[in-house]
Amino acid sequence: MDDGVTTEEQAVLRGCILPDGTELQERILKAPGDVIIGEHSRIEYGLSGDEIFIADSCTLQGDITAEGDLRIGNFCEIDGNIIAGTDAFIGEGVVIRGKLTVTGNLDIGDNVTIDKGFEALGEIAVRNPMPVILYIILYVMTMLRIDHEEEIDRFMEELSSYDDRPLILPPRSLLDQSRLVVLMPVQIGSSCRLHGLIHGSQMTVGSKTTVFGSVRGDDSVLVESGAMIHGNVEAEKEVLIEEGVRILGNVEGTRVTMDEDATVEGVIRSSGGLTIRRKKK
Repeated sequence: MDDGVTTEEQAVLRGCILPDGTELQERILKAPGDVIIGEHSRIEYGLSGDEIFIADSCTLQGDITAEGDLRIGNFCEIDGNIIAGTDAFIGEGVVIRGKLTVTGNLDIGDNVTIDKGFEALGEIAVRNPMPVILYIILYVMTMLRIDHEEEIDRFMEELSSYDDRPLILPPRSLLDQSRLVVLMPVQIGSSCRLHGLIHGSQMTVGSKTTVFGSVRGDDSVLVESGAMIHGNVEAEKEVLIEEGVRILGNVEGTRVTMDEDATVEGVIRSSGGLTIRRKKK
């Protein structure tokens, strides 16, 4: 399927990962580590993280703060101020409607617009930096200690087991004031605080995570122990609810399985039946 997403990016950004401790605050998506945004994404929030990589043709409405390096791909539009704690790499045709502040060096492409000026304490070079997607590939290969690019698709699955895994929004993600919608599986870590509808092909909500909204999976939804959903949980196929979960809305799926210690305050609809898992005595 040709939807404008490169083969390399389809291989690397094959899912959405919101790692442990991610917070969607009033005007900013705050990650505990690095942040990767796939191309053609629209984010109506600012970003905060360690190193931040934004692929081509993205739109962000908010400030961006990177503790480390910041890389922004070609033809992105940023409606806010940008701070890079070390170096910044800005691609061709980028529009920044705020101020750009760089503690380290600045590499900047052609036809870049910065409405409120910029400040760089290191060297400034006007050239076309390495494409962000190529840098993301090198980043993933380094993180997973792999030698061949063709191995990325297999090893990318292992990111979910890393304590320092990055926050990843895949290509064509939409995050606005009411929803996060992606076309791929979504893995939400533990102890996160998120707002709005979250919709992916498959959904995993980590333990002790709070969602102030609904969760919807095109295929399945897993809600892990101690999570709290202030809305509905819906899936085309299976919904699995672990112990200590509290859902304040309705639950709907072809098959619903829930622990006896889970609570659903709304209506459970399941055409394939409801299974209650009871603990062995």
